[in-house]
Amino acid sequence: MSGLGCAAPRPVQFLGNGFCELWYYPALLRFSKFALCLLFLAGLAFGCYRHPTDNLDRYIYEGILRSKSQSIDAAYSIVKHASPRAEESTTLDSPQHLRELEPLYAIRPLYLGAICIVGKIVPMQNAISLISAASFFGIGIVVLLWTKQPVLSGLLVAASPVLLLGRFGTPDALASVIVISALWLLDRERNLALGLLFVSLGVRTDNLLLLLAVLAWLAWERRLTPPIAAGLGLLGLAIVVGINHWAGNYGWVVLFRFTFIEGRYPAQIPHVLTLREYFRGFVSGAPVIVGRVAPWLLLGCLAWKLRPNQLLIVVGCATAAHFLLYPSPEDRYLVWAYVIAGIILIRSLDEVVKQRQSQRIS
Repeated sequence: MSGLGCAAPRPVQFLGNGFCELWYYPALLRFSKFALCLLFLAGLAFGCYRHPTDNLDRYIYEGILRSKSQSIDAAYSIVKHASPRAEESTTLDSPQHLRELEPLYAIRPLYLGAICIVGKIVPMQNAISLISAASFFGIGIVVLLWTKQPVLSGLLVAASPVLLLGRFGTPDALASVIVISALWLLDRERNLALGLLFVSLGVRTDNLLLLLAVLAWLAWERRLTPPIAAGLGLLGLAIVVGINHWAGNYGWVVLFRFTFIEGRYPAQIPHVLTLREYFRGFVSGAPVIVGRVAPWLLLGCLAWKLRPNQLLIVVGCATAAHFLLYPSPEDRYLVWAYVIAGIILIRSLDEVVKQRQSQRIS
């Protein structure tokens, strides 16, 4: 450092009393960066809460919860006229249709339970927004703890797909913070990490794909014996099947046809899907999602080139399987994977810098 002409930092003291050194300047600067990052994340989360996205799903969730204590007609009347978005919807066009949509949304019991609990404190739509905004803030905290890079963490979380996740009235933000936390804890508290992945099934049942990928990886790495990994995988599958049965879900074929092919009333959609129909749905979503995934795939490739990390393979397999089963052009289903790619790149860059610094010292 002498080549830069900089003097060594001096300790900070109490107003010239000459005792009780507090911090060295680098430590004080680092603390300030963390504090500013937390304030930045809190500000973004507050903005997400105050300016939520007016998506249709949030009103369907409210209608489902209201129908537990009110008649379906009363619940429908409230949510149908809650916003112009709901009033203009042809999907939500009758109380009977709201009832038919319920099995597609009731497969997220923990998310519905969270709305119900928070909804006792604030109005239900505010509760939905609060859960998403708080989950967004939680994602930022985990990213900060994982990378220990306040500036880069703030930039990553402020990326448009992540920020939009905090504004949606969907379970995606809550599911993402649980999944990202689980992957962060995987090398620290494996049992807790697996427990969180099982919990995430109650928020989004398609997290089963990630759970199976993680279990396969742990078995491959001999961190779990194959019988235990297989047993846990079967347990996860049983939980998902149980949730679907409890909710009366129509199944994957109906969901696929309802989303990508045709049909306004899921109860009337046939449980048949041809190969041509599948490819029609796949082709409709693939060109759009490629453009959205490409920048994050680039981050993952750069991270792998700097320092290969097998977690990228696990995440890649889970997201690829998800898109093959449900080729939606909405990237909110994959934001958790985007964040993981960014985290691993930040950590790879940090490790490369430290390695070069140690080589210079030696």
